[in-house]
Amino acid sequence: MSLNLALTCGAAALGTGLWLLILQRYDRVETETVGELLQVVVLGGGGSVAVAALLNEGFARAMGLETLLTGRVGGAGGGALVAFSLFIGISEEVTKAVSTVYVTRRFGDLDEPVDAMIYAMSVGLGFAALESVFYATRFGNEVLLMRFLWPVPAHMAYASVWGYGLAKARYVFPERSRARVMAPSVALGAGVHAGANFLLLLQGTLPTLLGTGAALLSLGALFVLAYVAHYHLRELVAESPFLDPGECPECRHRNPPQARRCTRCGTSLKQTSIFTTCPCGDIRVPVRTPECPKCGLDLREAQRGLASSAS
Repeated sequence: MSLNLALTCGAAALGTGLWLLILQRYDRVETETVGELLQVVVLGGGGSVAVAALLNEGFARAMGLETLLTGRVGGAGGGALVAFSLFIGISEEVTKAVSTVYVTRRFGDLDEPVDAMIYAMSVGLGFAALESVFYATRFGNEVLLMRFLWPVPAHMAYASVWGYGLAKARYVFPERSRARVMAPSVALGAGVHAGANFLLLLQGTLPTLLGTGAALLSLGALFVLAYVAHYHLRELVAESPFLDPGECPECRHRNPPQARRCTRCGTSLKQTSIFTTCPCGDIRVPVRTPECPKCGLDLREAQRGLASSAS
């Protein structure tokens, strides 16, 4: 290995580690080990980036566009840019989603809803990190900083969309086909990815001012998507079956079972939709559970009673 390639890999590993630490902060109840996350990053990210690169390259050649291996798409009209952007969005998000489902079944420990998003975003991180190594070998290590500040978190944000769908498939609709439940969220993630790619590809065909505007619009969409991912991660942390009734998901303080707000940190203890506290206050159970295993209460009847009283 040359010194330059070693520096590239070292810098990419550092950037990947920093983003992984940020992501791991959301896994605060039943935490995954670093080894489990790294397996998902390397295996899931590596497998998906290899397949997606071959698909993208084949599509570019079939359309008569300049090869992806040069790092840009040349000689393309507006229609070709739309088609190419859409294909990239679909191929990359589908391969990442399939890779996530496959890898987590064999190496992950998907034992709480937030794990689905964390593993999905870890695969997105691995995908983008390996992609960045490739770009650095083509254009120099100076591109790494920009990539770890923009495309890398973008890939994590796209993955968060269908990672939330994976959580629903695993915990809300376990009896249904996982692919069918996840399909709408994968399509949404692919669409957002395609739109961002189109704006960035369009940037190179526009005058400087308009090109800058297209890039800023893409960056603004990333900030919105990152906020949505943050919101969904916090929502799923509160759904953990390992929390005791009334336990705050932020500071882990044990409040009264039916408390509306944490008495220590002030966090709102919202009503959850995947796991909920039985009215007996002794146990958290899946909302689809017909009967409390602790007190024997008919939970479906209790939920109907709550709904009628609320209306």
